[in-house]
Amino acid sequence: NVVERAIVLGSGDFLSPDSLPPHLRAPRDEQTVNVEIPPTGMDLEGTLTRIENGYIRLALERSGWLQVRAAELLGLSFRQFRYKLQKHGLRGGRGGPKPPSTN
Repeated sequence: NVVERAIVLGSGDFLSPDSLPPHLRAPRDEQTVNVEIPPTGMDLEGTLTRIENGYIRLALERSGWLQVRAAELLGLSFRQFRYKLQKHGLRGGRGGPKPPSTN
């Protein structure tokens, strides 16, 4: 319905963002996370550390264990990425964890 409405109300041969309702034009967060705080509280630092560690490991796996590419996947400079590797006690690339063999 939204597209049909935009076509009917629009002018010219192309749709523009102005043809769409405001809620579709506005930028959205890339990721929305629904979170809850348990009644007993939580360890935010520990939780964030585990999340960051997981993303670093996933980026290393997806990049074929190339640190420069893993840093790019995470939107980090190589220097920032190396700092996070050290912070988490991880090693990527040569001498670090290797991807599983595909034999």
